[in-house]
Amino acid sequence: MEKVLEIQKKAFLEEGPPSLEKRKDLLRRCAALIETHEQKIIKALNHDFQNRSIEEIKISEIDQTIRNILFTIRNLKKWVQPQRRLSSLGTDLLGAKSYLKPTPLGTVGLIAPWNFPVGLVFYPLASIFAAGNRAMVKPSEITSATSSVIKEGVEEYFDVSELAVITGGPSIGEKFSSLKLDHLLFIGSNQVAKKVAYQTAKNLVPTTLELGGKSPTIIGQNANMKLAAERILFSKTLNAGQICLSPDYVFIRKDDEAKFISELQETYSKFFPKPNSMDQTSMVNKHHLKRMHAYILDATKKGANIHSLGKNDDLDRNMLSTKLVTNVNDDMEVMKNEIFGPILPIMSYENINEVVHYINKRDNPLGLYYFGNKKSEQNFVINNTRSGGVTINDTMFHILQSRLPFGGVGQSGNGYFHGYEGFLNFSHLKSIYYQTQIDAILSMIRPPRGKAFNVLSKIMKKLG
Repeated sequence: MEKVLEIQKKAFLEEGPPSLEKRKDLLRRCAALIETHEQKIIKALNHDFQNRSIEEIKISEIDQTIRNILFTIRNLKKWVQPQRRLSSLGTDLLGAKSYLKPTPLGTVGLIAPWNFPVGLVFYPLASIFAAGNRAMVKPSEITSATSSVIKEGVEEYFDVSELAVITGGPSIGEKFSSLKLDHLLFIGSNQVAKKVAYQTAKNLVPTTLELGGKSPTIIGQNANMKLAAERILFSKTLNAGQICLSPDYVFIRKDDEAKFISELQETYSKFFPKPNSMDQTSMVNKHHLKRMHAYILDATKKGANIHSLGKNDDLDRNMLSTKLVTNVNDDMEVMKNEIFGPILPIMSYENINEVVHYINKRDNPLGLYYFGNKKSEQNFVINNTRSGGVTINDTMFHILQSRLPFGGVGQSGNGYFHGYEGFLNFSHLKSIYYQTQIDAILSMIRPPRGKAFNVLSKIMKKLG
């Protein structure tokens, strides 16, 4: 991998920043790769997960990723333009000019996770290529069949000097994060992020982290209970809840808890009328299935009640129907850790203030969701909590908004890899100043300095 980095750095220096058309070409090739390898991707994902809903794959891994690439292509001409800024001290009036020019960084590394092993490679690559960079990708070894398809497609569509895929396990990942890259994007868990940040710090490699956390969902006053149940359960069953933005726990008003649980049960029966439906996705492997069972066992021992929404548990296929957990407390592992699976704790409340206080005592989540039509309560939640993003009256949909940046805050990450802000994240905003040829004022700051300098000094303080 050191050799690949050397090749990319040499090509970057020799060829210089890529043209707008070159960047669009790279992006078009990404879209073409996904389209031509669609059936191989579906087959590989079903091998890695044992069962992954084909419709889910198309929605989350293929269609949405291509849509994001095409959005980037359509807007790139506008994004790459230098931005004119006013010059200080009024020198614009004398002919000076100030600009911010987005310029490429060089080679950007990407360590991608297993839960969306295609989308979370090519989604950020859209931002990386748009900014004019070359890229090295380390996909997850957990979804090895899908990683192999990605590597095959990349080698077919790209030269190694443009894009390279490095496969392997944790030891390869450690070496990858210790490379002298120009930037590194890591998408994954907080635990691994600490190790990655330790490695990148050795070489002062700028690092973007897209992590996760326990994304809370609040059902407030005047919420449409049926709609809330459908939208929450859609996100919680999508990819079996193995999503960094998946609703991690729900706060429901005490008087509404029984009705909400009933709506969830009815919705689940409507979503999956037959046991072991092909519309469902398995846990990615036995380890993560056992982790779910350990959470359930721990919660039960500590007084929780478990409500299974379906009868389609299939241990041979790592399939687990969604489990509701009530009567939870903070001593339970299910409330200490990001769940990343089909378990949904439900907590009751009486006052919205106690909900906000509970959320603020914990790590900043990647997403926060509120259901309800009372504007004052919506604003109270938005203004008094801190999260990477917020969706009102749905979950996760803020990531689908191409004109909004996506990223975390605090413990849920930093930086962006989405839309215009993603383009800026992988660019260096180079400051460029063209000085005026008129020298009368500038000469006052050079020695010998007299009364004119003192007058200019007072003026400069006021100009700011």
